[in-house]
Amino acid sequence: MSRPTSQHHFLQSALTESVEHNRALPAEFYTSEALHQLELTKFFGVGWVCLGRTDEVQSVGDYFTASLLGEPVIVVRSGADQIEVLANVCRHRGMPVAEGRGNTKKFRCSYHAWTYDLDGRLRNAPMMNKPVPAVISADNAVAARALSDCRLPSIRSYCWGGFIFASLSAAETVANPETAKENCEGKQHVLADAAVDLKALQRDVGAYHMEEMALIGCFEETWDCNWKSLVENFMDAYHLSVVHPKTLRPLTPTNLCQKLSSGKHHTSYIANYTEAAPARDNHHPELTAEQCRQSRLFCIYPSLVASVSADTLAFFMLQPNGLDKVSVKWGLASFEQHLTEDQKQARIDKWRAINEEDHAILQRLQTGLRSSYYQGGVMAPEQFEGCVGDFHRALVTALLQ
Repeated sequence: MSRPTSQHHFLQSALTESVEHNRALPAEFYTSEALHQLELTKFFGVGWVCLGRTDEVQSVGDYFTASLLGEPVIVVRSGADQIEVLANVCRHRGMPVAEGRGNTKKFRCSYHAWTYDLDGRLRNAPMMNKPVPAVISADNAVAARALSDCRLPSIRSYCWGGFIFASLSAAETVANPETAKENCEGKQHVLADAAVDLKALQRDVGAYHMEEMALIGCFEETWDCNWKSLVENFMDAYHLSVVHPKTLRPLTPTNLCQKLSSGKHHTSYIANYTEAAPARDNHHPELTAEQCRQSRLFCIYPSLVASVSADTLAFFMLQPNGLDKVSVKWGLASFEQHLTEDQKQARIDKWRAINEEDHAILQRLQTGLRSSYYQGGVMAPEQFEGCVGDFHRALVTALLQ
Protein backbone atom coordinates (compact mmCIF):
# COMPACT_ATOMS: atom_id res chain seq x y z
CA MET A 1 0.00 0.00 0.00
CA SER A 2 1.32 3.46 -0.90
CA ARG A 3 2.09 5.96 1.87
CA PRO A 4 0.34 9.29 1.09
CA THR A 5 1.82 12.28 2.86
CA SER A 6 -1.59 13.79 3.65
CA GLN A 7 -3.25 12.25 6.69
CA HIS A 8 -6.67 12.52 5.07
CA HIS A 9 -5.45 10.87 1.89
CA PHE A 10 -3.74 8.15 3.92
CA LEU A 11 -6.97 7.41 5.80
CA GLN A 12 -9.01 7.45 2.59
CA SER A 13 -6.51 5.05 1.07
CA ALA A 14 -6.72 2.80 4.14
CA LEU A 15 -10.50 2.67 3.72
CA THR A 16 -10.54 1.99 -0.01
CA GLU A 17 -7.39 -0.13 -0.37
CA SER A 18 -7.42 -2.04 2.92
CA VAL A 19 -10.83 -2.11 4.61
CA GLU A 20 -12.93 -2.36 1.45
CA HIS A 21 -10.63 -5.05 0.05
CA ASN A 22 -10.71 -7.16 3.22
CA ARG A 23 -7.13 -6.44 4.18
CA ALA A 24 -5.69 -5.67 7.62
CA LEU A 25 -4.83 -2.08 8.52
CA PRO A 26 -1.34 -0.75 7.67
CA ALA A 27 1.31 -0.48 10.37
CA GLU A 28 0.84 3.25 10.93
CA PHE A 29 -2.39 2.57 12.79
CA TYR A 30 -0.34 0.86 15.50
CA THR A 31 2.82 3.00 15.45
CA SER A 32 1.87 6.57 14.52
CA GLU A 33 1.48 9.02 17.38
CA ALA A 34 -0.46 11.39 15.11
CA LEU A 35 -3.04 8.69 14.29
CA HIS A 36 -3.22 7.72 17.96
CA GLN A 37 -4.10 11.29 18.91
CA LEU A 38 -6.70 11.37 16.15
CA GLU A 39 -8.26 8.19 17.56
CA LEU A 40 -8.50 9.76 21.00
CA THR A 41 -10.24 12.81 19.55
CA LYS A 42 -12.49 11.38 16.85
CA PHE A 43 -13.24 7.85 18.05
CA PHE A 44 -13.02 7.93 21.83
CA GLY A 45 -13.64 11.63 22.38
CA VAL A 46 -17.00 11.57 20.61
CA GLY A 47 -17.94 8.01 21.57
CA TRP A 48 -19.58 6.31 24.53
CA VAL A 49 -16.92 4.77 26.77
CA CYS A 50 -17.87 1.95 29.12
CA LEU A 51 -16.90 2.61 32.75
CA GLY A 52 -18.40 -0.29 34.69
CA ARG A 53 -21.38 -2.43 35.62
CA THR A 54 -24.52 -1.18 37.32
CA ASP A 55 -24.19 -3.70 40.14
CA GLU A 56 -20.88 -2.09 41.11
CA VAL A 57 -23.18 0.61 42.53
CA GLN A 58 -26.11 -1.44 43.81
CA SER A 59 -27.25 0.72 46.74
CA VAL A 60 -27.90 4.45 46.99
CA GLY A 61 -24.58 6.08 47.89
CA ASP A 62 -22.43 3.35 46.29
CA TYR A 63 -19.73 4.91 44.11
CA PHE A 64 -16.47 4.21 42.36
CA THR A 65 -13.94 6.56 40.81
CA ALA A 66 -12.59 6.13 37.31
CA SER A 67 -10.69 7.85 34.53
CA LEU A 68 -12.63 8.80 31.42
CA LEU A 69 -9.93 9.44 28.81
CA GLY A 70 -7.81 11.13 31.46
CA GLU A 71 -10.68 13.00 33.12
CA PRO A 72 -11.25 11.97 36.77
CA VAL A 73 -14.91 11.00 37.28
CA ILE A 74 -17.20 9.52 39.92
CA VAL A 75 -19.83 6.91 39.08
CA VAL A 76 -22.47 7.00 41.83
CA ARG A 77 -25.97 5.70 42.45
CA SER A 78 -27.71 8.90 43.52
CA GLY A 79 -31.18 7.35 43.74
CA ALA A 80 -32.89 3.98 43.53
CA ASP A 81 -33.16 4.25 39.74
CA GLN A 82 -30.52 6.87 39.02
CA ILE A 83 -26.81 6.52 38.29
CA GLU A 84 -24.74 9.68 37.84
CA VAL A 85 -21.33 10.20 36.27
CA LEU A 86 -19.82 13.33 37.82
CA ALA A 87 -16.57 15.20 37.28
CA ASN A 88 -14.34 14.34 40.24
CA VAL A 89 -13.07 17.90 40.59
CA CYS A 90 -14.07 20.34 43.35
CA ARG A 91 -15.53 23.58 41.98
CA HIS A 92 -13.40 25.58 44.41
CA ARG A 93 -9.75 24.81 43.63
CA GLY A 94 -9.84 21.58 41.63
CA MET A 95 -9.18 18.93 44.30
CA PRO A 96 -10.69 15.47 43.64
CA VAL A 97 -13.60 14.94 46.03
CA ALA A 98 -13.59 11.12 46.06
CA GLU A 99 -11.12 8.24 45.90
CA GLY A 100 -11.45 4.52 45.23
CA ARG A 101 -14.90 3.07 45.86
CA GLY A 102 -17.34 2.79 48.73
CA ASN A 103 -20.64 4.10 50.03
CA THR A 104 -21.28 7.66 51.16
CA LYS A 105 -24.01 10.20 51.82
CA LYS A 106 -21.98 13.07 50.39
CA PHE A 107 -18.70 13.93 48.68
CA ARG A 108 -16.43 16.14 50.79
CA CYS A 109 -13.34 17.83 49.42
CA SER A 110 -10.36 17.02 51.62
CA TYR A 111 -8.73 20.39 50.89
CA HIS A 112 -11.27 22.99 52.04
CA ALA A 113 -14.29 20.83 52.97
CA TRP A 114 -16.63 21.89 50.20
CA THR A 115 -19.33 19.23 50.28
CA TYR A 116 -21.59 17.93 47.51
CA ASP A 117 -24.75 15.83 47.38
CA LEU A 118 -24.80 12.54 45.47
CA ASP A 119 -26.23 14.28 42.41
CA GLY A 120 -23.38 16.82 42.44
CA ARG A 121 -25.17 19.79 43.97
CA LEU A 122 -23.11 21.87 46.38
CA ARG A 123 -24.31 21.30 49.94
CA ASN A 124 -21.86 23.37 51.95
CA ALA A 125 -18.91 25.72 51.44
CA PRO A 126 -17.55 26.64 54.89
CA MET A 127 -17.30 30.36 55.65
CA MET A 128 -18.36 31.28 52.12
CA ASN A 129 -21.37 33.51 52.73
CA LYS A 130 -21.09 35.52 49.53
CA PRO A 131 -21.72 34.62 45.89
CA VAL A 132 -18.85 33.25 43.88
CA PRO A 133 -17.05 36.20 42.21
CA ALA A 134 -18.53 37.26 38.89
CA VAL A 135 -17.30 35.44 35.78
CA ILE A 136 -17.28 36.51 32.16
CA SER A 137 -19.55 34.41 29.96
CA ALA A 138 -18.95 33.54 26.30
CA ASP A 139 -20.87 36.62 25.11
CA ASN A 140 -18.83 38.84 27.45
CA ALA A 141 -21.81 39.51 29.70
CA VAL A 142 -21.01 39.57 33.41
CA ALA A 143 -22.94 36.98 35.36
CA ALA A 144 -22.72 36.29 39.07
CA ARG A 145 -22.89 32.65 39.96
CA ALA A 146 -24.34 32.03 43.41
CA LEU A 147 -23.08 29.13 45.47
CA SER A 148 -26.56 27.65 45.29
CA ASP A 149 -26.05 27.17 41.53
CA CYS A 150 -22.61 25.62 41.90
CA ARG A 151 -22.30 21.87 41.39
CA LEU A 152 -20.01 19.12 40.14
CA PRO A 153 -20.29 18.95 36.34
CA SER A 154 -22.40 16.03 35.15
CA ILE A 155 -21.14 13.79 32.34
CA ARG A 156 -23.87 12.39 30.15
CA SER A 157 -24.31 8.68 30.55
CA TYR A 158 -26.66 5.79 29.84
CA CYS A 159 -27.02 2.15 30.85
CA TRP A 160 -27.56 -0.84 28.60
CA GLY A 161 -27.35 -4.52 29.44
CA GLY A 162 -26.11 -3.66 32.92
CA PHE A 163 -23.20 -1.62 31.50
CA ILE A 164 -22.60 2.08 32.25
CA PHE A 165 -21.47 4.29 29.36
CA ALA A 166 -20.38 7.94 29.41
CA SER A 167 -19.27 10.42 26.77
CA LEU A 168 -17.07 13.48 27.12
CA SER A 169 -18.48 14.91 23.91
CA ALA A 170 -21.78 15.35 25.75
CA ALA A 171 -20.45 16.80 29.02
CA GLU A 172 -22.91 19.13 30.68
CA THR A 173 -22.43 21.68 33.43
CA VAL A 174 -25.70 22.60 35.12
CA ALA A 175 -25.34 26.28 35.97
CA ASN A 176 -28.95 27.43 35.65
CA PRO A 177 -32.38 25.93 35.01
CA GLU A 178 -32.44 26.86 31.32
CA THR A 179 -29.10 25.19 30.66
CA ALA A 180 -30.23 22.16 32.62
CA LYS A 181 -33.40 21.93 30.55
CA GLU A 182 -31.50 22.17 27.26
CA ASN A 183 -28.93 19.63 28.35
CA CYS A 184 -31.62 17.20 29.47
CA GLU A 185 -33.34 17.40 26.12
CA GLY A 186 -30.03 16.97 24.32
CA LYS A 187 -29.21 14.01 26.51
CA GLN A 188 -32.42 12.23 25.61
CA HIS A 189 -31.71 12.81 21.93
CA VAL A 190 -28.21 11.37 22.19
CA LEU A 191 -29.36 8.39 24.21
CA ALA A 192 -32.17 7.66 21.79
CA ASP A 193 -29.67 7.69 18.92
CA ALA A 194 -27.43 5.18 20.72
CA ALA A 195 -30.36 2.97 21.67
CA VAL A 196 -31.63 2.80 18.09
CA ASP A 197 -28.28 1.52 16.87
CA LEU A 198 -28.15 -1.15 19.57
CA LYS A 199 -31.53 -2.63 18.68
CA ALA A 200 -29.93 -5.26 16.45
CA LEU A 201 -27.48 -6.22 19.19
CA GLN A 202 -30.31 -6.30 21.71
CA ARG A 203 -32.14 -8.80 19.49
CA ASP A 204 -28.98 -10.92 19.37
CA VAL A 205 -28.12 -10.98 23.07
CA GLY A 206 -31.22 -9.73 24.91
CA ALA A 207 -32.47 -13.21 25.82
CA TYR A 208 -29.36 -13.74 27.96
CA HIS A 209 -30.49 -10.87 30.24
CA MET A 210 -27.04 -9.53 31.07
CA GLU A 211 -28.60 -6.81 33.23
CA GLU A 212 -29.74 -9.54 35.66
CA MET A 213 -26.34 -11.20 35.96
CA ALA A 214 -24.56 -10.76 39.28
CA LEU A 215 -20.99 -9.49 39.40
CA ILE A 216 -18.43 -12.15 40.33
CA GLY A 217 -15.31 -10.03 40.23
CA CYS A 218 -13.74 -6.99 38.59
CA PHE A 219 -10.03 -6.37 37.94
CA GLU A 220 -7.89 -3.56 36.54
CA GLU A 221 -4.72 -4.24 34.54
CA THR A 222 -2.41 -2.72 31.95
CA TRP A 223 -1.75 -4.79 28.83
CA ASP A 224 1.36 -4.25 26.72
CA CYS A 225 -0.17 -3.75 23.29
CA ASN A 226 -1.98 -1.23 21.17
CA TRP A 227 -5.62 -0.95 22.26
CA LYS A 228 -6.86 -1.89 18.78
CA SER A 229 -4.95 -5.15 18.88
CA LEU A 230 -6.90 -6.21 21.96
CA VAL A 231 -10.24 -5.31 20.37
CA GLU A 232 -9.27 -7.17 17.19
CA ASN A 233 -8.09 -10.20 19.13
CA PHE A 234 -11.29 -10.49 21.15
CA MET A 235 -13.47 -10.19 18.05
CA ASP A 236 -11.29 -12.59 16.02
CA ALA A 237 -12.65 -16.14 15.86
CA TYR A 238 -9.75 -17.14 13.62
CA HIS A 239 -7.26 -17.36 16.50
CA LEU A 240 -9.32 -19.45 18.95
CA SER A 241 -8.06 -22.89 18.00
CA VAL A 242 -4.43 -21.76 17.65
CA VAL A 243 -3.85 -19.49 20.66
CA HIS A 244 -6.13 -21.36 23.08
CA PRO A 245 -5.51 -25.09 22.45
CA LYS A 246 -6.45 -26.13 26.00
CA THR A 247 -8.87 -23.44 27.14
CA LEU A 248 -11.12 -22.70 24.15
CA ARG A 249 -10.41 -25.09 21.26
CA PRO A 250 -12.13 -28.03 23.01
CA LEU A 251 -15.21 -25.85 23.63
CA THR A 252 -15.47 -23.23 20.86
CA PRO A 253 -13.13 -24.10 17.97
CA THR A 254 -12.70 -21.68 15.10
CA ASN A 255 -14.52 -23.83 12.53
CA LEU A 256 -17.81 -23.65 14.48
CA CYS A 257 -17.92 -19.83 14.65
CA GLN A 258 -20.30 -17.70 12.61
CA LYS A 259 -20.79 -13.98 12.05
CA LEU A 260 -23.71 -12.26 13.75
CA SER A 261 -25.02 -8.68 13.37
CA SER A 262 -23.14 -5.42 12.96
CA GLY A 263 -24.15 -1.74 12.98
CA LYS A 264 -22.87 1.79 13.34
CA HIS A 265 -21.82 1.17 16.94
CA HIS A 266 -21.29 -2.59 17.22
CA THR A 267 -20.24 -5.90 15.71
CA SER A 268 -20.80 -9.48 16.94
CA TYR A 269 -20.27 -13.19 16.28
CA ILE A 270 -21.32 -16.58 17.64
CA ALA A 271 -18.94 -19.18 19.08
CA ASN A 272 -20.84 -22.48 18.90
CA TYR A 273 -19.97 -25.25 21.35
CA THR A 274 -18.67 -28.70 20.52
CA GLU A 275 -20.72 -31.76 21.42
CA ALA A 276 -18.20 -32.46 24.18
CA ALA A 277 -18.73 -29.07 25.82
CA PRO A 278 -20.56 -29.33 29.16
CA ALA A 279 -24.21 -28.24 29.26
CA ARG A 280 -25.13 -24.88 30.77
CA ASP A 281 -28.14 -25.83 32.91
CA ASN A 282 -28.67 -22.60 34.85
CA HIS A 283 -29.89 -19.82 32.58
CA HIS A 284 -32.72 -17.43 31.84
CA PRO A 285 -35.91 -19.24 30.68
CA GLU A 286 -36.07 -17.13 27.50
CA LEU A 287 -33.01 -18.84 26.07
CA THR A 288 -33.50 -21.47 23.39
CA ALA A 289 -31.68 -24.78 23.42
CA GLU A 290 -29.47 -23.47 20.61
CA GLN A 291 -28.58 -20.29 22.52
CA CYS A 292 -27.58 -22.40 25.52
CA ARG A 293 -24.98 -24.05 23.28
CA GLN A 294 -23.36 -20.78 22.23
CA SER A 295 -21.33 -17.87 23.44
CA ARG A 296 -22.13 -14.57 21.75
CA LEU A 297 -19.24 -12.14 21.50
CA PHE A 298 -19.72 -8.46 20.75
CA CYS A 299 -17.94 -5.14 20.62
CA ILE A 300 -19.66 -1.81 21.31
CA TYR A 301 -17.42 0.89 19.87
CA PRO A 302 -15.11 2.32 20.78
CA SER A 303 -13.87 -0.27 23.23
CA LEU A 304 -16.24 -2.52 25.16
CA VAL A 305 -15.80 -6.18 24.24
CA ALA A 306 -17.77 -8.96 25.91
CA SER A 307 -18.73 -12.62 25.70
CA VAL A 308 -22.09 -13.75 27.03
CA SER A 309 -23.20 -17.34 27.48
CA ALA A 310 -26.16 -18.96 29.22
CA ASP A 311 -24.59 -18.63 32.66
CA THR A 312 -21.58 -16.27 32.39
CA LEU A 313 -20.74 -12.80 31.11
CA ALA A 314 -17.10 -11.83 30.57
CA PHE A 315 -16.38 -8.18 29.76
CA PHE A 316 -13.39 -6.00 28.96
CA MET A 317 -13.52 -2.18 29.09
CA LEU A 318 -10.54 -0.63 27.34
CA GLN A 319 -8.96 2.82 27.31
CA PRO A 320 -5.75 3.61 25.40
CA ASN A 321 -2.69 4.33 27.51
CA GLY A 322 -0.25 5.39 24.81
CA LEU A 323 0.60 3.61 21.56
CA ASP A 324 1.63 0.29 23.06
CA LYS A 325 -0.29 0.08 26.34
CA VAL A 326 -3.98 -0.21 27.15
CA SER A 327 -5.78 0.12 30.47
CA VAL A 328 -8.11 -2.86 30.92
CA LYS A 329 -10.98 -3.19 33.37
CA TRP A 330 -12.26 -6.73 33.04
CA GLY A 331 -14.59 -8.91 35.00
CA LEU A 332 -17.20 -11.62 35.14
CA ALA A 333 -20.87 -11.80 36.01
CA SER A 334 -23.13 -14.82 36.36
CA PHE A 335 -26.79 -15.65 35.90
CA GLU A 336 -26.40 -17.91 38.93
CA GLN A 337 -26.92 -15.58 41.88
CA HIS A 338 -25.57 -17.76 44.68
CA LEU A 339 -22.27 -19.23 43.58
CA THR A 340 -19.88 -20.39 46.27
CA GLU A 341 -16.52 -18.65 46.57
CA ASP A 342 -14.85 -21.72 45.07
CA GLN A 343 -17.20 -21.65 42.08
CA LYS A 344 -16.53 -17.95 41.54
CA GLN A 345 -12.78 -18.50 41.77
CA ALA A 346 -12.96 -21.34 39.25
CA ARG A 347 -14.53 -19.04 36.66
CA ILE A 348 -12.05 -16.27 37.41
CA ASP A 349 -9.14 -18.73 37.06
CA LYS A 350 -10.52 -19.98 33.73
CA TRP A 351 -10.66 -16.47 32.28
CA ARG A 352 -7.29 -15.52 33.74
CA ALA A 353 -5.78 -18.44 31.84
CA ILE A 354 -7.45 -17.28 28.61
CA ASN A 355 -6.29 -13.71 29.22
CA GLU A 356 -2.70 -14.79 29.84
CA GLU A 357 -2.64 -16.61 26.50
CA ASP A 358 -3.99 -13.55 24.69
CA HIS A 359 -1.72 -11.08 26.50
CA ALA A 360 1.38 -13.09 25.62
CA ILE A 361 0.41 -13.19 21.93
CA LEU A 362 -0.41 -9.47 21.80
CA GLN A 363 2.92 -8.50 23.38
CA ARG A 364 4.72 -10.40 20.62
CA LEU A 365 2.42 -8.96 17.98
CA GLN A 366 3.42 -5.42 18.91
CA THR A 367 7.00 -6.19 17.88
CA GLY A 368 5.89 -7.35 14.43
CA LEU A 369 3.63 -4.35 13.88
CA ARG A 370 6.64 -2.05 14.32
CA SER A 371 8.58 -3.83 11.57
CA SER A 372 9.22 -1.99 8.32
CA TYR A 373 8.37 -5.24 6.55
CA TYR A 374 4.83 -5.48 7.90
CA GLN A 375 2.02 -4.99 5.40
CA GLY A 376 -1.62 -5.66 6.18
CA GLY A 377 -2.51 -9.05 4.71
CA VAL A 378 -5.75 -10.53 3.41
CA MET A 379 -8.26 -11.26 6.17
CA ALA A 380 -9.90 -14.62 6.79
CA PRO A 381 -13.53 -15.26 5.65
CA GLU A 382 -16.30 -13.26 7.30
CA GLN A 383 -17.32 -15.91 9.84
CA PHE A 384 -13.77 -15.82 11.23
CA GLU A 385 -12.54 -12.22 10.91
CA GLY A 386 -15.59 -10.32 9.69
CA CYS A 387 -15.94 -8.54 13.04
CA VAL A 388 -12.37 -7.25 12.75
CA GLY A 389 -13.26 -5.80 9.36
CA ASP A 390 -16.38 -4.17 10.85
CA PHE A 391 -14.23 -2.59 13.57
CA HIS A 392 -11.69 -1.30 11.05
CA ARG A 393 -14.44 0.23 8.92
CA ALA A 394 -16.02 1.98 11.92
CA LEU A 395 -12.63 3.30 13.09
CA VAL A 396 -11.36 4.62 9.76
CA THR A 397 -14.75 6.12 8.89
CA ALA A 398 -14.77 7.98 12.22
CA LEU A 399 -11.23 9.28 11.69
CA LEU A 400 -12.19 10.63 8.27
CA GLN A 401 -15.06 12.72 9.65
